[in-house]
Amino acid sequence: MTDVTGGAAQDPVPAADAQAAAQEFLPLRLLANVLTVLLAGGIVLDTVILVLPMLTRGRTQTQADMNIKPLVILSRVVLAATAILFLAWFRRARINAERSTWRQRRARAWVILGWIIPIANLWVPFQLMGDIWRAGLPPARRTRVAWLPVLWWASWLLTGVSPIRSGTPMSPWEPQFPHSWPALVLYGGAGLALTAIIKIVSTGPVGEP
Repeated sequence: MTDVTGGAAQDPVPAADAQAAAQEFLPLRLLANVLTVLLAGGIVLDTVILVLPMLTRGRTQTQADMNIKPLVILSRVVLAATAILFLAWFRRARINAERSTWRQRRARAWVILGWIIPIANLWVPFQLMGDIWRAGLPPARRTRVAWLPVLWWASWLLTGVSPIRSGTPMSPWEPQFPHSWPALVLYGGAGLALTAIIKIVSTGPVGEP
């Protein structure tokens, strides 16, 4: 059968299938906005934690620790909240990306497993993000290098191997991550790249019903 425009008429989508497809879409924007705030806040806190000891030189180690302790605790709380909400966003984006014609190479379970299984955590999250990223692109651009996810993942991995600050011993209250100025620069770069990815994905086809 053809319709009045000359094209092939499509059979109506069963109501149950339409409802299932609608339920499969998960909103991303609210999580994206909260994550943007948390990522920015985490970078600012970690910067202050590295700067503060430089401003309080001459004080005893105990005094320095007491000054920095509340900020370190707050930084860890922000980091934990960011990790939890990011995984929630990551899973939602992965589910939404399945509506695209771009094949998602990993099962949904890898959204969590990819971060905790040794060796696999060096590349599986990047692969997942790359598939999510390409699902939101026009078909003609999907085979190009995903430079923003590459920048995010490279910066994140390099943060963990950056040199520890030399000259003074690390306080037990200093965060393990980032632990040096090179690490902070890389960590900040990863955070900014991730913020951009989250915003672009959440406002693009993957984030739209």
